[in-house]
Amino acid sequence: MPPATATTGHITRLPPLDNTYTSDPSLRRVLGWYLSPTHLPSLDSHLTTLGAEAISPQIKEWSADAERNQPYVKGFNVWGEQYGVDRLVTSEGWKQLTKWGARNGVVALGYEDTYGAQRRLAQYAVNYIYSPSSGLASCPISMTDGAALILSQEVARKNLPPDHAFSVTLRHLLSRGGGNDVDVDFWTSGQWMTERAGGSDVANTETWAVHSPISSSGGNGSGKNGDRAVEEGEYLIRGFKFFSSATDANVALLLAKTEPSGKLSTFLAPLRVSSPTTSASPTSSNPGSIPSDQGQVTNGVRIHRLKNKLGTKELPTAELILHDTRAHLVGDLNKGVSTIAPLLNITRTHTFIGSLGAWRRALSIAKGFARARTTVGEPLWLIPMHLRVLAEGEGRHRAAMEVGFFTIGVMGVVENGRSGDSGAKDNVKASHLPRPGAEATVVFRTLTALCKAVVSKMAIAGIQECQEALGGVGYMDEADEPEFNVSRILRNTLVNSIWEGTTNVLASEFVRFLVKGRGENLVVFAGWIERVLASIAPGEMRGVLLQAWTAWKERVSGAVAGGKVESVLADGRRAMFTLAWVLCGMLLVLDAQRDGDGVTGEIARRWVLHGEIGVGDTVWRDIVFPRKATAVDEESVRWDCRIVWGEELPAVAVGHRSMKL
Repeated sequence: MPPATATTGHITRLPPLDNTYTSDPSLRRVLGWYLSPTHLPSLDSHLTTLGAEAISPQIKEWSADAERNQPYVKGFNVWGEQYGVDRLVTSEGWKQLTKWGARNGVVALGYEDTYGAQRRLAQYAVNYIYSPSSGLASCPISMTDGAALILSQEVARKNLPPDHAFSVTLRHLLSRGGGNDVDVDFWTSGQWMTERAGGSDVANTETWAVHSPISSSGGNGSGKNGDRAVEEGEYLIRGFKFFSSATDANVALLLAKTEPSGKLSTFLAPLRVSSPTTSASPTSSNPGSIPSDQGQVTNGVRIHRLKNKLGTKELPTAELILHDTRAHLVGDLNKGVSTIAPLLNITRTHTFIGSLGAWRRALSIAKGFARARTTVGEPLWLIPMHLRVLAEGEGRHRAAMEVGFFTIGVMGVVENGRSGDSGAKDNVKASHLPRPGAEATVVFRTLTALCKAVVSKMAIAGIQECQEALGGVGYMDEADEPEFNVSRILRNTLVNSIWEGTTNVLASEFVRFLVKGRGENLVVFAGWIERVLASIAPGEMRGVLLQAWTAWKERVSGAVAGGKVESVLADGRRAMFTLAWVLCGMLLVLDAQRDGDGVTGEIARRWVLHGEIGVGDTVWRDIVFPRKATAVDEESVRWDCRIVWGEELPAVAVGHRSMKL
């Protein structure tokens, strides 16, 4: 054999990734559970097409372009004059990935009637496929979805006319656009809450709004498509926002205080407004500035600097100066936190769905590598130790998918006022969904915090295992090769355990919500989970889950009754992760029970009885522990192969030499 050179010798060649929908049994299974036969064929067709696009050469090139050509800002021209609006330069790939998402309804599907009461399931299934190929355009998409929910509620609550600023903005946020002109019609929205005093501690906000209506207004309907109405808010805002992750958005929802109460209110502000003249002239709030090429000037918003981050480098994140930014009051005055709170449920849902999608992509890359690679003369995908690593990754991902998409199913009950048992045309056999009303609301509020925290943590650990499974190549970070870049996936996913609430913040919310008052929400939650546990067929796994839930409830309710809630709050992480373990196990057992699926049943056994896979180490160990001893034998290796590859273990793997000393 001749010696290798830089261009000759062994080269590992990974096969192209498979269609990201048709190759994902976990997604197809949860959709088959929660989506009705009426809607499933249509969504199946959409996701099959989208799954092919997600790994197409065009999407990969746009994704690579977004990573290569990272955003930057130009505030002044060559002569030292300040532009009428800061020129935030983003790549063509970034822009096109946003348009691609809009065309596929990443926001619109959640508000259209196509899938009836199951529209959220359809929307988040699309986002699950879209997110890992989106070049982080999924981040402003999540905030746009949250803004759309809040504005749609305001339009309905106040019966606002079509030319009102909120109605006009909502049409843009829900637009799919068309062809290459999506950016003309589709708007994204930012969300500005974080200030230097802290992200979650909004009470220390240093941004202020003053009521200052425009004396001579052109009317709500003036301007192209009524867009001028959006520019004519009745408040002027001044302050400084420390993080804005949708700096190139069209509009933003933000929190600011008002006099004399000093309390927070929510506002809607456009980032740019129409220039009062096409000639170069200063604006009232920006003296000395010159208009932009598009005939727009800043709405009192200036970029102080772009953030230099570990990941999400494609995404422009900035510190913003707000100086007489004209904005509309959203909701009631002094009710800012309660007004903007529904947005957090949406963005947190996008976060855990994005984590699941990224994790699935990393698993697909690791599995492709295992198929292409040999070691010690053996195919890597058949080496039992490696097979076990992949099986554990698949098992954890399946559990996270169960609790994640269940939460979206609960969102549908909350938003539509009916569950899968309602007898409607989109009925599904999902009797474990909570009842409409207080029960569904309590379960959903509990699970959004839990899923965002737990799934994000699980995904980070799971993606790191996939990176390691590729050896040294997994540590490479090639901007031009997004298809197999697990390092990029990992560093971009790391932020999901931080933004929209760190794990500690969410654990605190989780505990405080359940023990509120004298534990009224805990009573409601307990009524639901105990009804579902009772529906599990008698057996070992039902007994273990009942034992674990009972121990968890007694610890928390005992603290409430004894006036020692602070003890649970101090250990909030373990309280939350332990309940997540119970919920994942319960859903896995129910899923296996509904049709006798062997792989799902094996994952459930490993989760509930053997303790081989779980949510991590941050649990109450007197509640979560192995109930049965684990032995790695030929039969367990066969199940590993079924879990990972969906096929029987080839005869050549039996007695594999890696199993011998």
